[in-house]
Amino acid sequence: MTDYEVREMQRLIDAGILLAHKRLLARARFDQQVLVFSQDGKVVEKVPDGVATSPALEGDPLLRHRIFRD
Repeated sequence: MTDYEVREMQRLIDAGILLAHKRLLARARFDQQVLVFSQDGKVVEKVPDGVATSPALEGDPLLRHRIFRD
């Protein structure tokens, strides 16, 4: 593979990841859900615009998951 082909493939992969991220946020917004994921070894909570949250749902997402699961 030439250097150009590698860069083009990486550009297409990055574009696909960005599109998947946008679709996931749109679906979470539609379903009124909050996204929880790992980024750089930390748990991150992403609240899409338009999703209402209550004070009971603030704090550590993993702890909240354990509380609601029991």
